Amino acid sequence: MKLATLKNGSRDGKLVIVSRDLTRYTDASFLAPNLQAALDDWRRISPHLAALAGSLEIGAVPSSRFHEHDAHSPLPRAYQRLGGGDAFAGPRDAIELPGKIRDAKIDAAVAVIVSDVAMAASEDEAKDAVALIVLSTDTILDGGQAGTSALSPVAVTPDELGGAWDGAVHLALIAGARNVTSVWTSFPKVIADAAASRALGTGAIVRGAVETLSVSLGDTLRVEMKDKAGHSIFGAIERQVGRFEPA
Repeated sequence: MKLATLKNGSRDGKLVIVSRDLTRYTDASFLAPNLQAALDDWRRISPHLAALAGSLEIGAVPSSRFHEHDAHSPLPRAYQRLGGGDAFAGPRDAIELPGKIRDAKIDAAVAVIVSDVAMAASEDEAKDAVALIVLSTDTILDGGQAGTSALSPVAVTPDELGGAWDGAVHLALIAGARNVTSVWTSFPKVIADAAASRALGTGAIVRGAVETLSVSLGDTLRVEMKDKAGHSIFGAIERQVGRFEPA
């Protein structure tokens, strides 16, 4: 299934289910108000979300047109993140460069969102803990300061990738003009290594290997991933690079 968070003026947004073709959504907030709440009770809630997703596909529940520009990052804030920041802009929000900075680097990657991972978990246990997969981008300003991060409009369960998921995502990451296949990451190993000396909490985001891009004022950053039929899986992170203007 595919999950998204719509902006609604709150910190954590509203949870919705998105159709496989990314054209429609149905409200899921009666099951969990936001994605973090769903993850906190994932074992119980996820079957109900999956049933709702099935109903959406056959038109058995009310739905509305899904517009990616209305979406926040699926988790607007994360309690724990391995690599990059823990607060996220929307996938269509501008990248705002402060002061006189004109250029920045972007780290683009596939990332996973996990349910609870016990300390010293095995790789098999780590793989079972992968709840959702997203795309992520992190902005690094001149001088190495962190800028804004963003996740893809949609987070997907591993089964949505079919044979392209075996603990790594075996599809090209389209980052700018590049199709990158060298960023495949064995997430069970990364998660198990991270959990060797501490537990990971539900909603933790684990980033894979990154592809680094350069952007400048006026550029548009676009990052997405397509299935073997050429259909977008997660929607696109598409952010215009502009100048930060204080309110």
